[in-house]
Amino acid sequence: MIKEVLYAYHNETTNVDNHRFKSWEHCYDFFKQNRQNFDDDKVVDHACLHLAFYLASWGMLRNSFLLQRDYLIHKPFIENIVRKEKYKILLAGNELDFHRHQDIEILEQLIADTRAIYQPFLYESKKEEVSHLEITDTLTSKILLGVFGVIPAYDRFFREAARLHGMSGQFNQRSFLQLQSFFNYYQFEFEGFIEETSTEHMKYTPMKTIDMYFWKVTEILSAKKGSQMIERLINFSSEFRLQDSIKRVVIKQSSDSKTSTQDIRNFIIEILQAEKASGEESADICSRDVHKAMNLKNSYPSVCGAMASLELFPYEVIYAPPSGKSSTVTYRYKL
Repeated sequence: MIKEVLYAYHNETTNVDNHRFKSWEHCYDFFKQNRQNFDDDKVVDHACLHLAFYLASWGMLRNSFLLQRDYLIHKPFIENIVRKEKYKILLAGNELDFHRHQDIEILEQLIADTRAIYQPFLYESKKEEVSHLEITDTLTSKILLGVFGVIPAYDRFFREAARLHGMSGQFNQRSFLQLQSFFNYYQFEFEGFIEETSTEHMKYTPMKTIDMYFWKVTEILSAKKGSQMIERLINFSSEFRLQDSIKRVVIKQSSDSKTSTQDIRNFIIEILQAEKASGEESADICSRDVHKAMNLKNSYPSVCGAMASLELFPYEVIYAPPSGKSSTVTYRYKL
């Protein structure tokens, strides 16, 4: 399933001349190839153009302070961040493993340094008091994806697909660890795709493939087309749910004991409250996950009924077959 979705994304890039997806490739490749040349003013100028156009291709100039400046707004980032030796090594293809404490520290410092560079430009673009405003997670992550390839872009599409797979949509350490685990779990598929698509000038990074996969998943689900493909995606995402909340909510349910709809409803509420306590704004619940976690048998109608009758949290239906009572029914609850 992973490779199928990745190729659906990749084929768009290869089948259409000058597709906007290629802006990432051009940007990332330029920074990688010129990692030793950023003392050259012409290289810095060219790098600013690549980064600016890549961000424009991915919608980052809409309603943004970047729209008020030319491409050289990125020059301080290149001169003060990209030139640093501790970050320059990332351009050489050194991958971060978020299960290593030192790598998480590098990423978090890189995020903080990047925000600090762009923050003054944000303040200057506003006339009112804006000391409470910060550079968005979306912009920060897209810059780091385009230059270093070390983190996915935390945009709306990515967040929705991450939550569908039971992962955090927040731009934080918990999410980074979950993404690393997801990549490691399906390493054979991800690395197989990377090897098969690599060329002399382009090799996708692990986190770029994560970005591609989650972005394409949401696009497929949003299109409301190809119901078989959608159902397969729902089934697949349900197989790997890093539901920390479910792990925290311990249920010892005998398969012989009778479980009421209220019992199921209480279990779901505990899951959602745990997600809310961890800082999530929404959470996706699939009937299959609840059914399995509670060790139920042939109780999908009861699970779906419980999911639809919560009063504490409003929801939207992410997926439901015509029957509305199957293992793939998935709701997104607003927390």
